[in-house]
Amino acid sequence: MQITDIQTVVVDAAKAALGTGRRTWMFVEVHTDEGILGIGECSQSRLDDAVALAIEEMKPWYVGKDPLGLIEPSRRQFLANTFAARIRYAAVSGIEQALWDIAGKAVGQPVHVLLGGAVRDRIQLYANLSQATPSRSPEDLAETAARAVADGFKGVKIYPFPQGPEVAPNRGTALTNDERDLAEARIKAVREAIGPDIALHTDWAWTVTPPDAAQMAERLRPYNLFWIEEPFATDDPEEFAALRRQITPRMAGGEQLSTILPFRQLFEARALDVVMPDVKWIGGISAFREIAHLAAAYDVEVSPHNMSGPVATASSVHLSAVLGNFLTLEYGYAGVPWRDELVAGTEIVEHGEIPLPTAPGLGITWDPAAARRHSLDA
Repeated sequence: MQITDIQTVVVDAAKAALGTGRRTWMFVEVHTDEGILGIGECSQSRLDDAVALAIEEMKPWYVGKDPLGLIEPSRRQFLANTFAARIRYAAVSGIEQALWDIAGKAVGQPVHVLLGGAVRDRIQLYANLSQATPSRSPEDLAETAARAVADGFKGVKIYPFPQGPEVAPNRGTALTNDERDLAEARIKAVREAIGPDIALHTDWAWTVTPPDAAQMAERLRPYNLFWIEEPFATDDPEEFAALRRQITPRMAGGEQLSTILPFRQLFEARALDVVMPDVKWIGGISAFREIAHLAAAYDVEVSPHNMSGPVATASSVHLSAVLGNFLTLEYGYAGVPWRDELVAGTEIVEHGEIPLPTAPGLGITWDPAAARRHSLDA
């Protein structure tokens, strides 16, 4: 079997609720001469053209080669350079997922079997409510959260602090009293809507200062937050660790990281309870698994960052199935009404969980025509 072509398609996954631009999903198709199509995802919601260009530049190295032996060699070829940028990591991530998909289809096995075997038969999700609640009013967040719980989700996530166009450029200033009050109002409304037993995840999205983070964590203690995610930049592990020692909820983060060193620094500093690698940005499935195994050595749980389309979700499901330190998987709730069309109805969500896939490869049926109907070029 040989690779004959690599193509990309970018779909417009609706206007991002938390930003000024569109949310896009970028997919990578790896074609072979035996008719096996592999699919991966490297969504950025920004710089898509640059990622597509990187994939086009990489293509000659792949074409003509047997895809079954390329997963590790391609990582060495394109990511061994210490100056490899996130754009290149995203490009390799998309192709690498597609290679795993091809490998599973070629031998008739799901990817989780190729990864060593599943340790659970259902993957628990939590509902990220951001795309379903553009207004972000306490009332709308509460209504959407209650709907997600009624659909069977055992956890929900909201962004309580200013986001996107609400945030001034280069913000490094303290929260205003109004911002503090609104954050608490959002969290209070959602907690009242979902009751005491549903996990309430909060993503602070790098928008607060370290002193504000500590003060707000204490103020929000009565609402029993499941975790606080990315309160400020993770470039100072000791600062993160200091906050972790002060707060009651779990500390979560790491979604934007790619190389192993910053993850290791966070683990060594005991800065995280939960690490959140993203299979679209870290170099793919193999790189993700390496970080998860490293995390296990430090007793850190893994929750894949996954505000993604159905392909990266499928990749994350297979990883979640095999990891002993898996906690829960993010899912973009009620965001894109035609999401299911992209995979011909093969993404199954039941009562807030995804059952273990049994079909070969990533376990989804990619529909190239549907993707192109919803592409930015359509």
